[in-house]
Amino acid sequence: MKRKISVILSLLFLFILFWAQWNWKHLSSFPSIISSFYSKEYCSCYFVMQLSEEQCHDFARQWVPISEFKLDKENMSVTVKGLGRTNTAKFLSKEYGCTLVTE
Repeated sequence: MKRKISVILSLLFLFILFWAQWNWKHLSSFPSIISSFYSKEYCSCYFVMQLSEEQCHDFARQWVPISEFKLDKENMSVTVKGLGRTNTAKFLSKEYGCTLVTE
C-alpha cells in the first residue's frame, strides 16, 4: 500500500513538473499581472471615476497582496510592487483613461 502511494505521488510530481515546464511562458508572466492589474485599476478608479482612495483600494484589491503602493497626484500616476515586480499606470485623459507605463 505504501509503495502504491509513493508511486502515485512520484507520477503526480513528474506530471506537475512536465506541465510547469511546458507552460513556463505563462507561469513566468503571473507575477507581473498582480502589480499591473492593481496599478491600472486603482489609477482608473481614482483619476477617471474620481472615487476616494479607500474606495479605490477596495476596488483594486486582489487575493494576492501587494507589497508597496505609491500614488503620485502631481504626475497622476500609480506605482505598485507585488510579487517582486513593479508596474506604473499613468492617467492620460478622461477619454482614454489610464495606461501602463513601460520602462
